[in-house]
Amino acid sequence: MASVFSAVSALGAISFDNEIRGLLTVLLGSAILMGSVWLIISTNTGFRLGTLIAISAIFGWTVMMAFIWSLYGIGLQGARPSWEVQAIHIGNPSVTENEANPPPEILDDLPNPVTCANLGDQDCIPKAIQVVRVLGNSQLKAELDSIDAGTIRDEVTAFNDALATDDPRKLIGQEVEDEVQRLADEQRIRNEDLTLSELKGVAPELTEEVERRGWLDIGDWNLQTTQAAGEAITAASDYLAEADLGFGPTDEQSNTFVVLDAYQQGGKPKRLNNGVWERVSNKVITSAMPRHPTNYTVVQVQRSSYKTPVAGQAPPPAQVDPNEPVISVLLRRNLGRFRLPGILVTIGSGLLFLASLLMLHTRDLEVRRRLEGEGSG
Repeated sequence: MASVFSAVSALGAISFDNEIRGLLTVLLGSAILMGSVWLIISTNTGFRLGTLIAISAIFGWTVMMAFIWSLYGIGLQGARPSWEVQAIHIGNPSVTENEANPPPEILDDLPNPVTCANLGDQDCIPKAIQVVRVLGNSQLKAELDSIDAGTIRDEVTAFNDALATDDPRKLIGQEVEDEVQRLADEQRIRNEDLTLSELKGVAPELTEEVERRGWLDIGDWNLQTTQAAGEAITAASDYLAEADLGFGPTDEQSNTFVVLDAYQQGGKPKRLNNGVWERVSNKVITSAMPRHPTNYTVVQVQRSSYKTPVAGQAPPPAQVDPNEPVISVLLRRNLGRFRLPGILVTIGSGLLFLASLLMLHTRDLEVRRRLEGEGSG
């Protein structure tokens, strides 16, 4: 009785939080479900044979479960794919300006990340808003290169009229026009700082025309949209925030930067169009590749000029500081081992399942041999 009371006291002392409760639930459920099946089989076939049959069934079920894990990427999972920073270069990535920090050779095809004075200049980046003004249609120009002060005024007035009289956000008299002017200035800054990656997300035909005319020579690199490079941009931003480049939280005057353009190179070939033949051929080609080609992405950022925030107003849009150099962050895609644990469990369970089946088959042969021997005798 003393041992029973000791066990009960020990169980009562355990803090049944989520981890312990979950572990006990799994162990108890496994013991009841699998133990009950083992007990029924053992009473009918004997202890040894029943145990061997139950073990074979468990490994057979584990094989099917782990195969489904591997097929759909669920269950036991490994490291997920991620972007890893390989190098950081400040300035022109195609010219070795600093012998202590030379740019990687893979960046040689990228142009000098400075804005071209005129479209068509070599070794520079054309300004996206200039491309819109020269090549864009009237609808695109109205969307990206115009400021409708009347629409802004109507929105500000409608919002202001909905506020109560004692609301501190309520604008009176000239304050309405000041707010309209502020919003118009912010919209003008966004238009002027439009990047080629953002432009490709809105009008990809314009960036293709820019490359076709030779205004943007990026060699083997591909201009990416901001949305497509979102994960790489996040990884680069997190790395810059932790690196010793003055972007830390303690440097309030210069701790922000503006993401410019993103370029991609390598990886499996992308589809040229959405045609049936192109989709089928691309799927066959990419599936037949034994290894994944290395996938690189370059994210370029530039420090923003500091603006003192105004109390009661939204933070002003980040504006590029033209006196600061461009920082190129080279990232490589790490494919991870997302399905590897499921595949290993499938292989291991399959081998144990085959071994248990072999033991059952050997036992059947031995039983048959003995029965035939007894019958002949």
